[in-house]
Amino acid sequence: MTLPAGEPRRSQNLAIWEGMLAILFINWSTGVVMTGYALWLGAPPVALAILGALPMVGQMAAPLALFFRGSRKDLSANLSVFGRGLFVLVLFVPLMPEPWRIPGLLLIAALSQLAVAPVNVLWTGWMADLVPEKQRGRYFGLRNGVLGLVGTLGNLAAGSLIDALGKPWGFLLVLGLGVAAGVSATFILRKQYEPPTTSAPPRFDAFIQPLSDRRFRGFLGFVVLFLGAVSVGGPFVFPLFLEHVRMSFTQVGLWTVIAASCGLVLSPLWGRLADRIGHWQVLLLSSSVAALVLPPLWLLGGPGRLETIWAAAAFDAVAWGGIGTALTNVALQSAPPEKRNLYLAWYWMAFAVGGILGSLLGGVLGSLHAQLKLFPSPYHLPILVSMLLRVVAVYYLGWRIRRDKKRAAGLVGLEAKPPTDPARQELS
Repeated sequence: MTLPAGEPRRSQNLAIWEGMLAILFINWSTGVVMTGYALWLGAPPVALAILGALPMVGQMAAPLALFFRGSRKDLSANLSVFGRGLFVLVLFVPLMPEPWRIPGLLLIAALSQLAVAPVNVLWTGWMADLVPEKQRGRYFGLRNGVLGLVGTLGNLAAGSLIDALGKPWGFLLVLGLGVAAGVSATFILRKQYEPPTTSAPPRFDAFIQPLSDRRFRGFLGFVVLFLGAVSVGGPFVFPLFLEHVRMSFTQVGLWTVIAASCGLVLSPLWGRLADRIGHWQVLLLSSSVAALVLPPLWLLGGPGRLETIWAAAAFDAVAWGGIGTALTNVALQSAPPEKRNLYLAWYWMAFAVGGILGSLLGGVLGSLHAQLKLFPSPYHLPILVSMLLRVVAVYYLGWRIRRDKKRAAGLVGLEAKPPTDPARQELS
Protein backbone atom coordinates (compact mmCIF):
# COMPACT_ATOMS: atom_id res chain seq x y z
CA MET A 1 0.00 0.00 0.00
CA THR A 2 1.39 3.41 -1.01
CA LEU A 3 0.73 6.14 1.53
CA PRO A 4 -0.01 9.75 0.51
CA ALA A 5 2.86 12.24 0.75
CA GLY A 6 3.71 13.14 4.34
CA GLU A 7 1.92 10.13 5.79
CA PRO A 8 1.87 8.61 8.33
CA ARG A 9 3.85 11.33 10.13
CA ARG A 10 1.23 14.02 9.45
CA SER A 11 -1.58 11.92 10.91
CA GLN A 12 0.57 10.88 13.87
CA ASN A 13 1.10 14.57 14.70
CA LEU A 14 -2.59 15.35 14.22
CA ALA A 15 -3.45 12.52 16.62
CA ILE A 16 -1.45 14.29 19.32
CA TRP A 17 -3.26 17.59 18.71
CA GLU A 18 -6.62 15.81 18.67
CA GLY A 19 -5.76 14.08 21.93
CA MET A 20 -4.85 17.38 23.60
CA LEU A 21 -8.45 18.55 23.23
CA ALA A 22 -10.01 15.17 23.91
CA ILE A 23 -8.06 14.72 27.15
CA LEU A 24 -9.66 17.85 28.61
CA PHE A 25 -13.10 16.30 28.18
CA ILE A 26 -11.91 12.93 29.48
CA ASN A 27 -10.22 14.36 32.58
CA TRP A 28 -12.98 16.79 33.51
CA SER A 29 -15.81 14.32 32.87
CA THR A 30 -14.24 11.42 34.80
CA GLY A 31 -11.67 12.86 37.22
CA VAL A 32 -11.49 15.22 40.15
CA VAL A 33 -13.88 17.80 38.66
CA MET A 34 -16.63 15.23 38.22
CA THR A 35 -15.88 13.77 41.65
CA GLY A 36 -16.16 17.20 43.25
CA TYR A 37 -19.39 17.88 41.39
CA ALA A 38 -20.83 14.57 42.61
CA LEU A 39 -19.77 15.36 46.19
CA TRP A 40 -21.47 18.77 45.93
CA LEU A 41 -24.63 17.01 44.75
CA GLY A 42 -24.46 14.74 47.81
CA ALA A 43 -23.04 11.51 46.35
CA PRO A 44 -22.47 8.73 48.95
CA PRO A 45 -19.45 6.37 48.76
CA VAL A 46 -21.39 3.81 46.71
CA ALA A 47 -22.22 6.43 44.08
CA LEU A 48 -18.60 7.60 44.01
CA ALA A 49 -17.46 4.02 43.42
CA ILE A 50 -19.91 3.61 40.56
CA LEU A 51 -18.96 6.97 39.06
CA GLY A 52 -15.25 6.19 39.21
CA ALA A 53 -15.75 2.80 37.58
CA LEU A 54 -17.99 3.97 34.73
CA PRO A 55 -15.09 4.53 32.27
CA MET A 56 -14.23 0.86 32.75
CA VAL A 57 -17.80 -0.43 32.91
CA GLY A 58 -18.66 1.41 29.70
CA GLN A 59 -16.16 -0.74 27.84
CA MET A 60 -18.70 -3.56 27.80
CA ALA A 61 -19.97 -1.79 24.67
CA ALA A 62 -16.54 -1.86 23.00
CA PRO A 63 -17.23 -5.13 21.06
CA LEU A 64 -19.99 -3.34 19.15
CA ALA A 65 -17.16 -1.95 17.03
CA LEU A 66 -16.80 -5.40 15.47
CA PHE A 67 -20.31 -5.18 14.02
CA PHE A 68 -20.12 -1.68 12.55
CA ARG A 69 -19.54 -1.27 8.83
CA GLY A 70 -17.87 1.68 7.16
CA SER A 71 -15.01 4.07 7.76
CA ARG A 72 -13.28 3.79 11.14
CA LYS A 73 -12.66 7.53 10.98
CA ASP A 74 -16.30 8.43 10.40
CA LEU A 75 -17.53 6.00 13.04
CA SER A 76 -14.99 7.25 15.59
CA ALA A 77 -15.88 10.88 14.95
CA ASN A 78 -19.64 10.37 14.97
CA LEU A 79 -19.68 8.25 18.12
CA SER A 80 -17.36 10.71 19.89
CA VAL A 81 -19.56 13.68 19.01
CA PHE A 82 -22.68 11.89 20.21
CA GLY A 83 -21.21 10.56 23.46
CA ARG A 84 -19.42 13.77 24.40
CA GLY A 85 -22.32 15.99 23.37
CA LEU A 86 -24.71 13.88 25.46
CA PHE A 87 -22.62 14.70 28.51
CA VAL A 88 -23.82 18.32 28.40
CA LEU A 89 -26.97 17.09 30.18
CA VAL A 90 -25.03 16.87 33.47
CA LEU A 91 -25.19 20.69 33.58
CA PHE A 92 -28.91 20.44 34.20
CA VAL A 93 -28.76 17.87 37.01
CA PRO A 94 -29.05 20.54 39.78
CA LEU A 95 -32.48 21.43 38.35
CA MET A 96 -33.76 17.91 39.06
CA PRO A 97 -35.60 17.00 42.27
CA GLU A 98 -33.00 16.17 44.90
CA PRO A 99 -33.67 12.36 45.02
CA TRP A 100 -33.13 12.16 41.26
CA ARG A 101 -29.85 14.07 41.08
CA ILE A 102 -27.29 11.33 41.77
CA PRO A 103 -29.16 8.65 39.77
CA GLY A 104 -29.53 11.17 36.93
CA LEU A 105 -25.84 12.07 37.04
CA LEU A 106 -24.82 8.41 36.95
CA LEU A 107 -27.24 7.61 34.11
CA ILE A 108 -25.97 10.46 31.91
CA ALA A 109 -22.33 9.58 32.60
CA ALA A 110 -23.01 5.90 31.87
CA LEU A 111 -24.76 6.58 28.55
CA SER A 112 -21.93 8.88 27.50
CA GLN A 113 -19.32 6.20 28.27
CA LEU A 114 -21.30 3.48 26.49
CA ALA A 115 -21.65 5.60 23.35
CA VAL A 116 -17.92 6.34 23.16
CA ALA A 117 -16.66 2.86 24.14
CA PRO A 118 -16.51 1.35 20.60
CA VAL A 119 -14.18 4.20 19.60
CA ASN A 120 -11.41 2.61 21.68
CA VAL A 121 -11.39 -0.43 19.39
CA LEU A 122 -11.86 1.52 16.16
CA TRP A 123 -9.29 4.23 16.94
CA THR A 124 -6.64 1.87 18.33
CA GLY A 125 -6.86 -0.42 15.30
CA TRP A 126 -6.69 2.61 13.01
CA MET A 127 -3.64 4.04 14.80
CA ALA A 128 -1.92 0.63 14.72
CA ASP A 129 -2.06 0.93 10.92
CA LEU A 130 -0.44 4.38 11.12
CA VAL A 131 2.33 3.61 13.63
CA PRO A 132 4.82 0.83 12.74
CA GLU A 133 5.14 -1.79 15.46
CA LYS A 134 8.77 -0.97 16.23
CA GLN A 135 7.85 2.67 16.90
CA ARG A 136 4.70 2.16 18.97
CA GLY A 137 6.38 2.28 22.35
CA ARG A 138 8.09 5.58 21.61
CA TYR A 139 5.14 7.16 19.83
CA PHE A 140 2.44 6.26 22.32
CA GLY A 141 4.78 6.99 25.22
CA LEU A 142 5.35 10.50 23.82
CA ARG A 143 1.64 11.00 23.07
CA ASN A 144 0.60 9.81 26.52
CA GLY A 145 3.17 12.08 28.16
CA VAL A 146 2.02 15.17 26.22
CA LEU A 147 -1.64 14.40 26.85
CA GLY A 148 -0.97 13.83 30.53
CA LEU A 149 0.66 17.25 30.86
CA VAL A 150 -2.07 19.05 28.90
CA GLY A 151 -4.80 17.29 30.84
CA THR A 152 -3.18 18.11 34.13
CA LEU A 153 -2.66 21.77 33.29
CA GLY A 154 -6.36 21.69 32.45
CA ASN A 155 -7.07 20.20 35.88
CA LEU A 156 -5.07 22.96 37.55
CA ALA A 157 -6.94 25.63 35.60
CA ALA A 158 -10.23 23.91 36.41
CA GLY A 159 -9.40 23.76 40.11
CA SER A 160 -8.53 27.45 40.15
CA LEU A 161 -11.79 28.34 38.39
CA ILE A 162 -13.84 26.24 40.81
CA ASP A 163 -12.13 27.77 43.84
CA ALA A 164 -12.57 31.29 42.39
CA LEU A 165 -16.17 30.99 41.17
CA GLY A 166 -17.44 28.71 43.91
CA LYS A 167 -19.96 25.91 43.68
CA PRO A 168 -21.83 25.03 41.52
CA TRP A 169 -20.91 27.70 38.96
CA GLY A 170 -17.26 26.67 38.78
CA PHE A 171 -18.23 23.05 38.14
CA LEU A 172 -20.80 23.98 35.51
CA LEU A 173 -18.38 26.24 33.61
CA VAL A 174 -15.56 23.68 33.58
CA LEU A 175 -17.81 20.78 32.54
CA GLY A 176 -19.35 22.89 29.77
CA LEU A 177 -15.90 23.83 28.47
CA GLY A 178 -14.93 20.16 28.61
CA VAL A 179 -17.83 19.17 26.36
CA ALA A 180 -16.88 21.92 23.90
CA ALA A 181 -13.24 20.72 23.83
CA GLY A 182 -14.26 17.09 23.35
CA VAL A 183 -16.56 17.85 20.46
CA SER A 184 -13.97 20.15 18.87
CA ALA A 185 -11.40 17.34 18.93
CA THR A 186 -13.43 15.39 16.39
CA PHE A 187 -12.81 18.06 13.73
CA ILE A 188 -9.08 17.28 13.95
CA LEU A 189 -9.83 13.56 14.00
CA ARG A 190 -11.56 13.87 10.63
CA LYS A 191 -8.40 15.38 9.08
CA GLN A 192 -6.29 12.28 9.78
CA TYR A 193 -5.55 9.78 7.05
CA GLU A 194 -7.27 6.40 7.27
CA PRO A 195 -5.63 3.45 5.49
CA PRO A 196 -8.23 1.41 3.62
CA THR A 197 -9.49 -1.69 5.38
CA THR A 198 -12.25 -4.24 5.09
CA SER A 199 -14.10 -5.97 7.91
CA ALA A 200 -17.06 -8.23 8.50
CA PRO A 201 -18.89 -9.16 11.71
CA PRO A 202 -17.21 -12.28 13.18
CA ARG A 203 -18.98 -15.60 13.55
CA PHE A 204 -19.29 -16.93 17.10
CA ASP A 205 -16.45 -19.43 16.71
CA ALA A 206 -14.21 -16.68 15.32
CA PHE A 207 -15.30 -14.30 18.10
CA ILE A 208 -14.15 -16.64 20.88
CA GLN A 209 -11.00 -17.78 19.04
CA PRO A 210 -8.68 -15.36 20.97
CA LEU A 211 -9.53 -17.27 24.16
CA SER A 212 -7.72 -20.31 22.74
CA ASP A 213 -4.50 -18.26 22.76
CA ARG A 214 -3.01 -19.26 26.14
CA ARG A 215 -0.72 -16.27 26.41
CA PHE A 216 -3.42 -13.77 25.50
CA ARG A 217 -5.83 -15.49 27.88
CA GLY A 218 -3.30 -14.99 30.68
CA PHE A 219 -3.04 -11.32 29.75
CA LEU A 220 -6.83 -10.96 29.97
CA GLY A 221 -6.72 -12.54 33.41
CA PHE A 222 -4.22 -9.94 34.55
CA VAL A 223 -6.32 -7.12 33.09
CA VAL A 224 -9.40 -8.30 35.03
CA LEU A 225 -7.41 -8.71 38.25
CA PHE A 226 -5.40 -5.53 38.08
CA LEU A 227 -8.05 -3.17 36.71
CA GLY A 228 -10.52 -4.69 39.16
CA ALA A 229 -8.10 -3.96 41.99
CA VAL A 230 -7.62 -0.41 40.74
CA SER A 231 -11.36 0.22 40.61
CA VAL A 232 -11.81 -0.95 44.21
CA GLY A 233 -9.85 2.00 45.58
CA GLY A 234 -9.10 4.30 42.65
CA PRO A 235 -12.44 6.18 42.73
CA PHE A 236 -11.77 7.11 46.37
CA VAL A 237 -8.34 8.70 45.96
CA PHE A 238 -9.53 12.21 45.06
CA PRO A 239 -12.34 12.10 47.67
CA LEU A 240 -9.63 11.15 50.19
CA PHE A 241 -7.60 14.19 49.12
CA LEU A 242 -10.57 16.54 49.23
CA GLU A 243 -12.43 15.39 52.33
CA HIS A 244 -9.90 13.67 54.59
CA VAL A 245 -6.62 15.39 53.71
CA ARG A 246 -8.53 18.70 53.28
CA MET A 247 -6.80 19.73 50.07
CA SER A 248 -8.35 22.51 47.99
CA PHE A 249 -9.23 22.00 44.33
CA THR A 250 -6.23 24.17 43.44
CA GLN A 251 -3.94 21.90 45.46
CA VAL A 252 -5.39 18.81 43.81
CA GLY A 253 -4.88 20.50 40.46
CA LEU A 254 -1.25 21.18 41.39
CA TRP A 255 -0.89 17.52 42.39
CA THR A 256 -2.01 16.46 38.93
CA VAL A 257 0.38 18.99 37.34
CA ILE A 258 3.29 17.39 39.20
CA ALA A 259 2.16 13.94 38.10
CA ALA A 260 1.78 14.99 34.47
CA SER A 261 5.06 16.92 34.38
CA CYS A 262 6.86 13.82 35.58
CA GLY A 263 4.84 11.77 33.11
CA LEU A 264 5.95 13.96 30.21
CA VAL A 265 9.50 12.79 30.90
CA LEU A 266 8.82 9.26 32.09
CA SER A 267 6.19 8.09 29.57
CA PRO A 268 8.53 8.41 26.54
CA LEU A 269 11.29 6.73 28.56
CA TRP A 270 8.97 3.84 29.39
CA GLY A 271 8.07 3.65 25.70
CA ARG A 272 11.71 3.49 24.61
CA LEU A 273 12.44 0.90 27.28
CA ALA A 274 9.46 -1.16 26.08
CA ASP A 275 10.81 -1.11 22.54
CA ARG A 276 14.00 -2.69 23.93
CA ILE A 277 12.91 -5.12 26.69
CA GLY A 278 9.25 -5.70 25.75
CA HIS A 279 5.93 -4.37 26.91
CA TRP A 280 5.34 -7.35 29.22
CA GLN A 281 8.39 -6.48 31.31
CA VAL A 282 7.43 -2.81 31.43
CA LEU A 283 3.92 -3.81 32.51
CA LEU A 284 5.35 -5.88 35.36
CA LEU A 285 7.68 -3.13 36.57
CA SER A 286 5.17 -0.27 36.38
CA SER A 287 2.26 -2.21 37.87
CA SER A 288 4.51 -3.16 40.79
CA VAL A 289 4.93 0.53 41.56
CA ALA A 290 1.16 1.02 41.34
CA ALA A 291 0.66 -1.83 43.81
CA LEU A 292 3.45 -1.38 46.34
CA VAL A 293 4.19 2.34 46.38
CA LEU A 294 1.12 4.44 45.54
CA PRO A 295 -1.51 3.20 48.04
CA PRO A 296 0.76 3.50 51.12
CA LEU A 297 1.68 7.07 50.13
CA TRP A 298 -2.02 7.99 49.82
CA LEU A 299 -2.94 6.41 53.15
CA LEU A 300 -0.10 8.05 55.08
CA GLY A 301 -1.42 11.53 54.19
CA GLY A 302 -3.74 13.52 56.39
CA PRO A 303 -4.71 17.09 57.36
CA GLY A 304 -1.47 19.05 57.45
CA ARG A 305 0.52 15.98 56.34
CA LEU A 306 0.90 16.39 52.60
CA GLU A 307 4.48 15.16 52.15
CA THR A 308 3.55 11.64 51.08
CA ILE A 309 0.69 12.97 48.94
CA TRP A 310 3.09 15.13 46.93
CA ALA A 311 5.51 12.19 46.63
CA ALA A 312 2.65 10.08 45.29
CA ALA A 313 2.24 12.54 42.42
CA ALA A 314 5.70 11.65 41.11
CA PHE A 315 5.23 7.91 41.61
CA ASP A 316 1.85 8.12 39.90
CA ALA A 317 3.72 9.13 36.75
CA VAL A 318 6.25 6.33 37.25
CA ALA A 319 3.46 3.77 37.47
CA TRP A 320 0.91 4.89 34.91
CA GLY A 321 3.46 6.17 32.41
CA GLY A 322 4.38 2.53 31.89
CA ILE A 323 1.04 0.84 32.46
CA GLY A 324 -0.92 3.06 30.07
CA THR A 325 1.33 2.33 27.11
CA ALA A 326 2.13 -1.29 27.91
CA LEU A 327 -1.44 -2.54 28.33
CA THR A 328 -2.59 -1.47 24.87
CA ASN A 329 0.62 -2.54 23.17
CA VAL A 330 0.54 -6.02 24.70
CA ALA A 331 -2.99 -6.37 23.30
CA LEU A 332 -1.82 -5.16 19.89
CA GLN A 333 1.23 -7.41 19.79
CA SER A 334 -0.85 -10.43 20.79
CA ALA A 335 -3.10 -10.10 17.75
CA PRO A 336 -2.53 -11.14 14.13
CA PRO A 337 -3.06 -7.99 12.02
CA GLU A 338 -6.25 -9.32 10.44
CA LYS A 339 -7.75 -10.01 13.91
CA ARG A 340 -6.53 -6.87 15.66
CA ASN A 341 -9.96 -5.40 16.39
CA LEU A 342 -11.19 -8.74 17.72
CA TYR A 343 -8.33 -8.98 20.21
CA LEU A 344 -8.80 -5.34 21.20
CA ALA A 345 -12.49 -5.98 21.84
CA TRP A 346 -11.62 -8.80 24.24
CA TYR A 347 -9.08 -6.56 25.95
CA TRP A 348 -11.65 -3.83 26.52
CA MET A 349 -14.22 -6.38 27.74
CA ALA A 350 -11.71 -7.66 30.31
CA PHE A 351 -11.11 -4.01 31.23
CA ALA A 352 -14.87 -3.63 31.79
CA VAL A 353 -15.32 -6.84 33.79
CA GLY A 354 -12.55 -5.78 36.15
CA GLY A 355 -14.16 -2.35 36.52
CA ILE A 356 -17.59 -3.79 37.30
CA LEU A 357 -16.36 -6.28 39.90
CA GLY A 358 -13.98 -3.81 41.49
CA SER A 359 -16.53 -1.02 41.73
CA LEU A 360 -19.06 -3.33 43.37
CA LEU A 361 -16.53 -4.36 45.99
CA GLY A 362 -15.32 -0.79 46.47
CA GLY A 363 -18.86 0.48 46.99
CA VAL A 364 -19.55 -2.17 49.63
CA LEU A 365 -16.29 -1.46 51.45
CA GLY A 366 -16.91 2.29 51.41
CA SER A 367 -20.37 1.80 52.90
CA LEU A 368 -19.00 -0.29 55.80
CA HIS A 369 -17.41 2.78 57.37
CA ALA A 370 -20.71 3.96 58.82
CA GLN A 371 -20.97 0.72 60.83
CA LEU A 372 -17.36 -0.19 61.58
CA LYS A 373 -15.57 3.16 62.04
CA LEU A 374 -12.24 1.35 61.74
CA PHE A 375 -10.46 4.08 59.79
CA PRO A 376 -10.41 7.89 59.71
CA SER A 377 -12.57 8.07 56.57
CA PRO A 378 -14.83 5.89 54.38
CA TYR A 379 -12.05 5.85 51.80
CA HIS A 380 -9.24 4.16 53.73
CA LEU A 381 -10.61 0.59 53.69
CA PRO A 382 -11.28 0.45 49.91
CA ILE A 383 -7.80 1.81 49.18
CA LEU A 384 -6.19 -0.70 51.56
CA VAL A 385 -8.05 -3.62 49.97
CA SER A 386 -7.18 -2.24 46.54
CA MET A 387 -3.49 -2.35 47.46
CA LEU A 388 -3.70 -6.00 48.54
CA LEU A 389 -5.51 -7.00 45.35
CA ARG A 390 -3.00 -5.10 43.21
CA VAL A 391 -0.20 -7.11 44.83
CA VAL A 392 -2.04 -10.35 43.96
CA ALA A 393 -2.44 -9.20 40.35
CA VAL A 394 1.26 -8.29 40.04
CA TYR A 395 2.28 -11.66 41.51
CA TYR A 396 0.02 -13.37 38.97
CA LEU A 397 1.60 -11.39 36.11
CA GLY A 398 5.12 -12.26 37.26
CA TRP A 399 4.13 -15.95 37.47
CA ARG A 400 2.69 -15.86 33.93
CA ILE A 401 5.85 -14.24 32.56
CA ARG A 402 8.11 -16.79 34.23
CA ARG A 403 5.97 -19.67 32.99
CA ASP A 404 5.92 -18.32 29.42
CA LYS A 405 9.70 -18.00 29.50
CA LYS A 406 10.06 -21.62 30.53
CA ARG A 407 7.65 -22.76 27.81
CA ALA A 408 9.50 -20.66 25.22
CA ALA A 409 12.82 -22.18 26.32
CA GLY A 410 11.33 -25.67 26.13
CA LEU A 411 9.98 -24.98 22.65
CA VAL A 412 13.38 -23.78 21.47
CA GLY A 413 14.98 -26.91 22.88
CA LEU A 414 12.50 -29.17 21.09
CA GLU A 415 12.57 -27.44 17.73
CA ALA A 416 16.16 -26.21 17.79
CA LYS A 417 14.93 -22.87 16.57
CA PRO A 418 13.05 -19.90 18.02
CA PRO A 419 9.37 -19.24 17.29
CA THR A 420 8.82 -17.46 13.99
CA ASP A 421 5.98 -15.22 15.18
CA PRO A 422 7.61 -12.00 16.50
CA ALA A 423 4.60 -11.32 18.75
CA ARG A 424 5.41 -14.54 20.65
CA GLN A 425 9.11 -13.76 21.14
CA GLU A 426 8.82 -10.81 23.48
CA LEU A 427 9.42 -12.88 26.63
CA SER A 428 12.20 -15.00 25.18
